[in-house]
Amino acid sequence: MKLIALRWLLDPATSLLALRLRGQERGRISHNAAWRMARVIRHPDEMVYRHYECLAADPRDEHH
Repeated sequence: MKLIALRWLLDPATSLLALRLRGQERGRISHNAAWRMARVIRHPDEMVYRHYECLAADPRDEHH
């Protein structure tokens, strides 16, 4: 199963927020970056994990 589909299945509210955030940015950020941003907005206690992920992030991801 693709990651995007899995995220929609497991956390549709975060996925919908990510879609809205990406729309506000007019597609200038990747879906993955928008989803991670939405996740931190909805679950601020996960910021530590988000910061750790940025240290080992994919350089092709536009938003870090």
